Amino acid sequence: MVPLSERRHRLYTLEIPEVKRGLLLRLQELCEARKDEESAEVAYRTFLRLNINKPGRPKYPVFIWGQVQHYVNKLLDESE
Repeated sequence: MVPLSERRHRLYTLEIPEVKRGLLLRLQELCEARKDEESAEVAYRTFLRLNINKPGRPKYPVFIWGQVQHYVNKLLDESE
């Protein structure tokens, strides 16, 4: 949980597509190396939050390298 004293960063609408693209590329890099699972999970959860616009607490799937790799590849293929 984020302490109330910690500053929260806001993204402008025009920035979100670039942030999502950067997260996807970072996830691709981490999935290829299969190292630093903690960073990969943080990037994956952040990416999911930017894509899923639902009120309330997010419900994240279990982090599994193969599933994340498949998801990232699918999204990168769609963006080309």
